[in-house]
Amino acid sequence: MINIKLNPLWSKTVLAITFSFLIILSSYVLLDPDGSAKNLLKIYNFFASNFESFFLYFGFAVLIILIVIAFSPSGAKTIQLEGRKSYSYFSWYSMLFATGMGAALLYWSTYEWLVYYTNPIENNNQNLLISRAYPLFHWMFTGWALYILPTVAFVFSLMKNSNTPLTFSGILLSKQSGILRVVLDVFFIGAILTGAGVGLALSFPLMSAAISKIFGLNQTLFLDFLMLILCMLIVSISVYRGLENGIKKLSNFNIILVIIFLLLILITGPTKYIIINTLEPVAYVIKNYLNLSLVKSQYSLDWTVFYWAWYIALAPAVGAFIVNISNDKTIRELIFGALIVGSLGTIFHIGILSNVSIYFYENGILNAPKIFTDGSLSSHALVIETISSLDFGNIFLILFAIIAVVFLCTTYDSLSYILATASMKNFKDTPSKNLRVFFAVILMIQPALIMFLGGKDAFMWLLVIISVPLMFIYIFLIISIFKNAIKLRKS
Repeated sequence: MINIKLNPLWSKTVLAITFSFLIILSSYVLLDPDGSAKNLLKIYNFFASNFESFFLYFGFAVLIILIVIAFSPSGAKTIQLEGRKSYSYFSWYSMLFATGMGAALLYWSTYEWLVYYTNPIENNNQNLLISRAYPLFHWMFTGWALYILPTVAFVFSLMKNSNTPLTFSGILLSKQSGILRVVLDVFFIGAILTGAGVGLALSFPLMSAAISKIFGLNQTLFLDFLMLILCMLIVSISVYRGLENGIKKLSNFNIILVIIFLLLILITGPTKYIIINTLEPVAYVIKNYLNLSLVKSQYSLDWTVFYWAWYIALAPAVGAFIVNISNDKTIRELIFGALIVGSLGTIFHIGILSNVSIYFYENGILNAPKIFTDGSLSSHALVIETISSLDFGNIFLILFAIIAVVFLCTTYDSLSYILATASMKNFKDTPSKNLRVFFAVILMIQPALIMFLGGKDAFMWLLVIISVPLMFIYIFLIISIFKNAIKLRKS
């Protein structure tokens, strides 16, 4: 009989849930990739249509609640976490942004405006302005608020009890046992695992398409496999080296490269056009933020609800990671750092990349709306074609490919670190290097297998389905924030 000894610091429940979820999900998707995706899409459509108003009101309410907390006396409290290092503001912002925004931001920054432009709101003569504004709205304040809510809940819980496990049950339950703990941890871990699958499914085709274009190669399964191995090596090395020597350095490098990449496009491209057509939709979004947030529209069901569901489902992983890097920051800095710096970063991306695509369309360089409508290129190939149409297109394409690879890796080393941390019984216990690497490999191999076999859509719809019960869990997180804030003020 095989006797497997586990580290006594590890949570057997979390590990068991992780492996069970992976096996069940893989079996369900791989037995019928198309059928499972269709079934999950039907479930998502049911939830989206019946909970549309709830999604809109919930997202806006979370934003307001976090702003209130930031300005309250509790917002001035400094986060003190035992066993966690402090980081400079640049490194902190770099890791925060790189974790929250992966290569998907590069993709949607270039592509999302087409969705609205080719499906305009009737009787509206501001089609292009709205097409520029909606992507900004979907990637700005509310999205970051939904990301940061679990972080704030974790922080208040850890400030009250430094032994709190980094899971939903750790925050909400006094006793770490029973069926309720299992249910809460299933949603926490399920969101992380499906988030990993979706991240790979969105980022990998973009990265692979860029490499294919640069070297003039066919986008074969062999090329995809080589890129997967490369990314897995980078992620494993980064997460093995830890937060200070691995994840922080990779995130810093990534942010510096992104800034250089976008500034060079701004300088060498239609600079005045980009600036004017970024400021105008930003002003439109701010002026109409209440209406965009709370009033149903032609785009709210298919896109706003989808985005809010996406953020809610990814928030456990993003929020849990941000806790680990926020030592010695105030709660106010944590909230406004995410809301302001996160939003400015997305405005920078979307403003430049979307307006380059629109400029090419208006000047007859690349007719993206026609390509989008007739489907002559895949969405990822269209993004790559847009980048390669720039002056010095080959150089920008190489930079773009490097950034896409590093963005993917920063996302996965963060997810690996969080899943390893969640597998510890206490927050103060740092997960071993081998455990972090093990999760890095598992998190890439399993989604890659499903993606290569055609099951990526099932991952996406499962992720957003999870957001519905998560919203109700988040209501209890909000209650826990206020309860712990009151206790901390009295202590």
